[in-house]
Amino acid sequence: MLDQAVAIDGPGASGKTSVGREVARQLDFRFMDTGLMYRAATWQAMRQRIPVYEADALTEMTKAMDINLTATECGDRLLIDGVDATSELRTPDIDRNVSAVSAVEGVRRELVSQQRGIAERGPIVMVGRDICTTVLPDARTKIYLDASAEVRADRRYAEMNDLGMAVTPQQVFADIQRRDRIDSERAVTPLMVADGAIVINTDDLTIPEVVDKIIKAVQGD
Repeated sequence: MLDQAVAIDGPGASGKTSVGREVARQLDFRFMDTGLMYRAATWQAMRQRIPVYEADALTEMTKAMDINLTATECGDRLLIDGVDATSELRTPDIDRNVSAVSAVEGVRRELVSQQRGIAERGPIVMVGRDICTTVLPDARTKIYLDASAEVRADRRYAEMNDLGMAVTPQQVFADIQRRDRIDSERAVTPLMVADGAIVINTDDLTIPEVVDKIIKAVQGD
């Protein structure tokens, strides 16, 4: 089935979710944002008051989690143990803690296993930070989306501002830099460009332009 998988990696706010969702729509593939799964684990850890440095407790928590992505008329909704937590997964608190939770080997192991199972069920566009390198290394199409920290911080600030979150551009930029450092330096599946991946810098590209490049790559143009 992986000859019908499109794997997209990249740092935070590089455009993975918006681009990946549109690529999936045009190809009539399923879409999976694996970042939401790590945000779900972070949300659950905060809900259960498990510190981000308690690796064993975080791993056991993740094993016990029931994560279900459900398509609705209002878009995809993520249910965690039956609770719709979608609207709570992009708060500043989650942003500040998700990279630390994601760096826990046991958490990644449990979620990667689930992600591979999802990919085996049919054509899919899957986005994240280790899809090309770890989750789906045999995917036929591998993409790495990149953008400068400044551009990504501007995008994330606009997104959070639209949601009414009380943050400053300086806070968002600092969070982007911190997450980049954690993601690229973590011992387990660090963020990196996979062998054979097509690198697309999105600084000066619109979403339709990036989508077009990926569609052409999938079709072999």
